Amino acid sequence: MYLANATICRVSESRMMNQSSSDVPANSRRRPGGRTADVTERVHRAITEIIVEQGLEACTFSAVAERAGIDRSTLYRRFPDRWDAIIDTWMERARLDVLPDLGGSFAEDLTSVLRKLVEVLESRLGPALLKVAAELRARDDTDFSRAYFGARMEQLAPMFDAAIARGELPAEVDREALFTFAAGPIYFRMFIAARRVDDDFLRAIVSNVCWLHCSPSAAAKLSLPARMA
Repeated sequence: MYLANATICRVSESRMMNQSSSDVPANSRRRPGGRTADVTERVHRAITEIIVEQGLEACTFSAVAERAGIDRSTLYRRFPDRWDAIIDTWMERARLDVLPDLGGSFAEDLTSVLRKLVEVLESRLGPALLKVAAELRARDDTDFSRAYFGARMEQLAPMFDAAIARGELPAEVDREALFTFAAGPIYFRMFIAARRVDDDFLRAIVSNVCWLHCSPSAAAKLSLPARMA
C-alpha cells in the first residue's frame, strides 16, 4: 500500500449506506488502522464500483475522489498514476477473495485457491478483471502487468512454502509455471469456451498439477499414476 497522511473529507453515514456495495465483501468494509485505513478502504471500494458499473475509462482520479468522498490531492499523494491505484485495489481484492485456506495438503490448498478464483470470475468482477488485465497488457511502456502478477505470486507464497515444508513440492519448483498451469484452464473454459467450471473440472486440474509437480508420495495420496523416470 502507498500510505501517507491524508486529509479526509468525511461523508455522511447516509451516503455511505446509499453507495453500491454488492460486489464488495462485507468483511472488507471496516478494517482497523484509523483514518488511513478508512480512506484506503473507501478508495478501493470506489475504484471497484466505478470499474464494474462504468468501465475503466470512467475510473479517473476525479471520479474516484468524488465516489470515495475525499480530495483528489489525497489520491495524488498516495498514487503516482491511476493504474497504481487500480493495481493496489485489485491486489487487495485478491488478498480478501483468493488467498488459500491452508489445510493439510497442497492439493487442498490449491483447490481452495482455484475455487475462490472461479467465484470471483463468475461475479460481476470477472469481466472487469479481464478488462483491467487486457489494458495492463496493452501498456507496453509500463511494467504494471508484471507487477500485478508478481504481487499475486507473493500472496500465494504461504501455500507453496507449506507444500515445500511438507515435502510435497521440491524447493526449486517453478511457482509461476505451476500456477499458470492451474489457473489458465479456468480462464479459457469460462471466457473462451463459455463452459461452466465445476468441482469435477477443478479436481482434474489439481490432479494434473500434482501429477506433474508434486512428489511421488503426495501424488500417490490422490491415487495418481507414478510418473515415468
